[in-house]
Amino acid sequence: MTDCTAYTFKGPTLRPTTVPGLHYTLHVAAQYHVDSTSAGDLSKVHTVPDPYYVTSSLEQSPNDKILKFVNLPSRCIVRIYSVSGVLVNALTLNDVTGGGELTWNLRNRNNQFVASGVYFYHVETPEGKQKIGRFTVINFAQ
Repeated sequence: MTDCTAYTFKGPTLRPTTVPGLHYTLHVAAQYHVDSTSAGDLSKVHTVPDPYYVTSSLEQSPNDKILKFVNLPSRCIVRIYSVSGVLVNALTLNDVTGGGELTWNLRNRNNQFVASGVYFYHVETPEGKQKIGRFTVINFAQ
């Protein structure tokens, strides 16, 4: 355990106690260090919304389709595949602030909107951690 005695509390002045001999002491029981590149729990990664319907509350216009990957580590690659195993798109996240969220516009590598169906995503971190998941896209004929 790290000794934290070098830290002092600077803030509002504490009121004197009414109990003689009582002193305030702050003891730090645990110290947390966030290493956002490896601290991510990939088991919590998922897509929002799932299933994705052509109209989502995240969209602002019919040409702006949005699917979000959430709970991502701050550095990773997300690869999206069709059911037949064809790479649809690859997205990278390099967010030093640890945002953990990546937005996909539902377009393939040729900048065309994807068709209805089941898709798989593969998340990979620089440390080699991996997660595979699936999501569904449903387009309505209008």
